[in-house]
Amino acid sequence: MKVNRFVLIGILLVSGILIGRDLISSPGTEKRDFPPAKIYEIPVPLPDFTLTDQDGEDFNQWSFNRKWTFMFFGYTFCPDVCPIGLVDLNDVYNSLVEKGDLVEEDFGVDTQVVFVSVDPERDTVDELKEYIGHFNKDFIGITGSPEMIDAIARPMGVAYRRVPGVDADGDYFIDHSASFLLIDPLGRLRASFSPPHDPKQVAEEFREIRDEYTEECCLTNVTFEYIQLGGK
Repeated sequence: MKVNRFVLIGILLVSGILIGRDLISSPGTEKRDFPPAKIYEIPVPLPDFTLTDQDGEDFNQWSFNRKWTFMFFGYTFCPDVCPIGLVDLNDVYNSLVEKGDLVEEDFGVDTQVVFVSVDPERDTVDELKEYIGHFNKDFIGITGSPEMIDAIARPMGVAYRRVPGVDADGDYFIDHSASFLLIDPLGRLRASFSPPHDPKQVAEEFREIRDEYTEECCLTNVTFEYIQLGGK
């Protein structure tokens, strides 16, 4: 069943790419316009949280320290939105790699991509590790309790809900937001990218956002302790 799931993902991805190319370049049609990034001039801080990554290690608010983070919420059994979104994020990541834009020494910060499961009932650590590895070995997959996932999703406006499936009793899908969220190196929501996504545009807008806001996060006297909302 697991093999079939990834075969299906591959078929959907190829179909989606071909359809997308037709929409963009077919004679007589206009080029698609992709929505620009929404930038939060007053960034949204995230609460304290602890989740688990695909290697069984803790992932918490300190995992954002001195990193720009692309965050995407989804689940491994997702038939379409998640595979396409992760392929787009892989293209964004590769675009940054190709131009040397992930060199921490040059920018004072690192960059990471995090996939957050909204289906902890089925998305075990092992499932996440296998799934995320099909897209990019450097991506991070995280899961945890439903309460903890909801606690970090809610401040960022991420919506998701379970809907019944059609194959058997207990089968279900999850409708969920498909935006890419950009977390700054102080653990605050700084920008979001609504679908559909143009990876080159996302990468270029990220460069602009990083250039404008990294100094505020990392090259001043502001410290990462800002993230400890209501902490000791």
